[in-house]
Amino acid sequence: MKVVKFLNSSQLFKFCQKVLGDQKGKKVHDQEVGAILNFNPSDCSHWKKGEKNVKSVFALEKLARTLKVEISLIHDLASGAIGLDEAYFEYQESKNFDTNLKKAMVLGEETMAQTRRKIYAFVESIQGKADFKTPPLYLPEIFRFFPFISLQQIDMMDRLSRVLRTKPGQYLIQFRKGDLKPQTRMSVALDLARIVLGGERDRFRVELGGSREELLPFERTLFVAALLCPQRMFTNELGKADPRKNLVSELATVFWTPKSLIGFQVQDSIRNKHEAARTVFSARPDATLSL
Repeated sequence: MKVVKFLNSSQLFKFCQKVLGDQKGKKVHDQEVGAILNFNPSDCSHWKKGEKNVKSVFALEKLARTLKVEISLIHDLASGAIGLDEAYFEYQESKNFDTNLKKAMVLGEETMAQTRRKIYAFVESIQGKADFKTPPLYLPEIFRFFPFISLQQIDMMDRLSRVLRTKPGQYLIQFRKGDLKPQTRMSVALDLARIVLGGERDRFRVELGGSREELLPFERTLFVAALLCPQRMFTNELGKADPRKNLVSELATVFWTPKSLIGFQVQDSIRNKHEAARTVFSARPDATLSL
């Protein structure tokens, strides 16, 4: 079996091809990817096979700009900090954040505010029972309060996590074996949100109220953000972060979450004029906020 010399570079090629295909809504040929960097067919083939290492700052910046994705995502993939599946998951969820927010905004600010208060209060009550005081959150501690949901680590190739309904009212969330990446943690949290806010909502009707189909995606986003990166802790850590460094990267490490989720919390804080967060940002106008 031939060993791929530059595996990270090969995965970067596949990521670019998947993102381009998603954006164009059709299969993308290899040379369309190579054309981004003005590669000839031979160079493109070597890149795809991992025989050519694409790591130039200028090349990575051009890929990010062309694909309209955050430069840090490209850097993380090219450096091997994350794999192809984690990178594509983060790309998709970043898009979902924007889509879910736009759909919720149509329903009005008051509806969004009520939804935010309800979801945050519910998540905070669970975190309080788990005595969660210092990030990052340890997910198994939270699952103790959802005895109808079990966790199982298995060898998975096609996704980071999935939900299985083992019998009526009982669920199993399986997730990828190996080093637990921030994207896998977020995927598991999303699966938990789908179960609790969707199929088993009646168990928590007092806390959550009834379901509105058009609000569910926004509720899931809020649930995951509040669970993995609580607003109060987020603002506290934001105030302690080194302004000379990339704040999003720093906070992603603290909370063990994808940078896209931290980016959502940053934007949500500013959008909702969260007083403490506004104070931090006004005091640090030169702080790096890029994802």
